[in-house]
Amino acid sequence: MNKIIAIGAITLFLAGCGASATIDMDTTMAINQTQATSAPLKLIVDGEAVLPTLSPFFLDDKVYVPAKVLMEYYTSEQKWDNNLKTLTISDGSSSYVLTPDNEYMQADGYQTSLEGPAILRNGILYIPADSLNSLSGATAQLNAAGTEVLITSGDVSTTVRTPSEPLAIATENDQVKLYAALKDGGTYEGFVVEVNGNKHTFDWEAPRLLSYPPEIHYADVDQDGQEEVIVILWFGTGTGMSMQELHVIKPNQWEEVTVPSADKAASALVTSKISNEKGDALIQIQVKGSTPSMVTLRYPDRAEDGNLGEQAGIGAVTHYIVEEGKLKAETNVYIGFLESIGTLTFAYKPGKDGMEPDSIRFEVHEELASYVEGEQL
Repeated sequence: MNKIIAIGAITLFLAGCGASATIDMDTTMAINQTQATSAPLKLIVDGEAVLPTLSPFFLDDKVYVPAKVLMEYYTSEQKWDNNLKTLTISDGSSSYVLTPDNEYMQADGYQTSLEGPAILRNGILYIPADSLNSLSGATAQLNAAGTEVLITSGDVSTTVRTPSEPLAIATENDQVKLYAALKDGGTYEGFVVEVNGNKHTFDWEAPRLLSYPPEIHYADVDQDGQEEVIVILWFGTGTGMSMQELHVIKPNQWEEVTVPSADKAASALVTSKISNEKGDALIQIQVKGSTPSMVTLRYPDRAEDGNLGEQAGIGAVTHYIVEEGKLKAETNVYIGFLESIGTLTFAYKPGKDGMEPDSIRFEVHEELASYVEGEQL
């Protein structure tokens, strides 16, 4: 997708970004009445002060920001034509034109409304802050004191800096923080881990899911007397699926500890078999290890269901948690097309080459308890 506005989506992010983010008009109006005696507004993008000589201002109960602020979180180019009095914004593949006093933007035959007219002031073109949402997916709001315009770049943006605001802070130690190294569209490209003021960049990538932010923890999960940093990244959710990715780091060396994902760790210790018995599907789940167990489920009249296959699957739903100094995991067991039948849970423990699962336990979903044949062993 283009960095500013995709031509194919020039219906202009109205479907992709939703309604424009609106600055609180009550706050704006109150500040507008006293702006003559107040200090200039500051611009903050992704937690960092930018363009200190180009202050936002109020006009007709609207907050205006310089169009140049788009360049603070996009890889784009702006050219001013002094003869035509137009500003052209290019992202390498498309161009968009803003003209002073016009309440729209021109792009390849399309016109897109702004939240108010563009304004030329002291040789700089300004646009309503509320228009940033429809232009780029960014949101803009006043801080509580009404002294700063806070811009948060949106899902289609690319930041050009490491944001100073962390994505996550460890509940165990507020000096352990996680930042995005770069936000590229809907993806985090790299992360920065900070421990007591020291920072290190890792090249992990993950989707930007605003409803499922990354997590960071600080605990001695491998029991070596030194705390590790545990980073949990979300990779998406959907019908029958929910995935996380795990990273464990030793901050003194900035080295990652080898930790098998929950599904791989469980698959090494769990076997399954699906067979036909008198027209019923018989599903056997056997757990090996220090506490072996076996569970058998009988699904009436399901033997001819061709979607079931010969074995159960593991790992469509995987979650991690740090609790009481232990790193724990759960991942599901499913049959057919992501039909979950139960959950495998375990804690990680120190192993020969990193960390490994300890005492895996399988629990059938409560609503399927009547399908369990005999006693669980």
